[in-house]
Amino acid sequence: MDLAKTSLWQGLATVFKIMAGLVTTKIIAIYVGPVGIALLGNFSNATSILLTFANGGITSGVTKYIAEYETEHDRQQSVVALAVKVNLVCSAIIGVLVLIFHTPIAMGIFRNTDYSSVIVILGMTIVFYGLNTTISAVLNGYRQIKYLIITGMIASALSVVLAAVITIQFGMFGALINSIIAQICIFLVNIYFVRRLKLFELEYFRIRLDRQLLWKLFKYAIMSLVTVMVMPTSMIIIRSHIYNSFSPNEAGFIQGVWVISGAYLMVVTTTLSTYYLPTLSAIKEEQALRAEIFKGYKFLLPLAAMGGISVFLCRDFIIHVLYTPEFMPMREYFAFQVVGDFFKIASWILAFIMLAKAMTRWFIISEIIFASSNVGLSFLFMHYFGSVGVTYAYAMNYFIYLLFMMWLFRRYLFIRKTTATTEN
Repeated sequence: MDLAKTSLWQGLATVFKIMAGLVTTKIIAIYVGPVGIALLGNFSNATSILLTFANGGITSGVTKYIAEYETEHDRQQSVVALAVKVNLVCSAIIGVLVLIFHTPIAMGIFRNTDYSSVIVILGMTIVFYGLNTTISAVLNGYRQIKYLIITGMIASALSVVLAAVITIQFGMFGALINSIIAQICIFLVNIYFVRRLKLFELEYFRIRLDRQLLWKLFKYAIMSLVTVMVMPTSMIIIRSHIYNSFSPNEAGFIQGVWVISGAYLMVVTTTLSTYYLPTLSAIKEEQALRAEIFKGYKFLLPLAAMGGISVFLCRDFIIHVLYTPEFMPMREYFAFQVVGDFFKIASWILAFIMLAKAMTRWFIISEIIFASSNVGLSFLFMHYFGSVGVTYAYAMNYFIYLLFMMWLFRRYLFIRKTTATTEN
């Protein structure tokens, strides 16, 4: 499947997801308000951290090596077998730790223990989160985009049903466990796809451990764990600062803007992970890699720009549809958020090369530096401009990140070569 077709199908799936999200977000906004939205953001960030540990952080590596070994079926089976084994071991360990430390985890996320039972439920079911991401990585590696899209659409439909039933019935508690219940349902769908496509057999557990492959995947684990520690943590720090220094409502406003930003960029970011990662992983020649990069800029950047402009112009309507009148002050946060979104996509088109070519050292350095600079710039701009300064910092940080990516991959952008690329 080429870039245009992948983007088209992802676009249709994203439209469906956004339509489902309109209903889901509206229900949640009505029943939990801005403060509840902020707490849901904290829970989502904390869940992403735990999930990465639970699946061993190897999902990008799984996609890369399945795509890279496309002509070597035995090696693809080894990747799948190792991914499942790592997932089961890591999710069991993380699940037990979450159950043991559920009270302090709840305090860290919610500032009280009122929802500690949600953390207990998460610990008991986190294996489903891990297996779902592993299956998605396997499907992506095999280029089974259709099944990835179907799973995403089912997840969107489930979010509406669960929000309508559970959030309305149980309020904040229901909003928190929506995603947990959805993961269990999605797991059943994923198992059906795995069996239909014959992507995994019980005999795979007998495949001997490939230590060289394990080391390759370990590099991706390090990259994923660094990302999931620094990025969500930085968002929690920023959101908590707004919560404490300004108001809980303003923390909810910025979370609401982040949700909208993530929604309209989803077609681009999903295309990057479903098309670019396996495609770039399979490319060996620098000239071909350079051509793929410029194809991405020609196709994806205009898409991101049009999306950002549309969101900015329609921000009042979007707030009215997605949220409630209580959220209307968040309209002031959109301008620099969409500017930052444009720089984000421009930089990510290059940044995915680090994942595709396992550039572990540069990936870790850039993640830590720019997550830290985002926090620092946010605190600086908030000091002078109030909570809206978060969006100024976001735009500035991704502009600098884009310049750094252009410097790092200057040989692909400015110099024509025909030598083979190598892993770093």
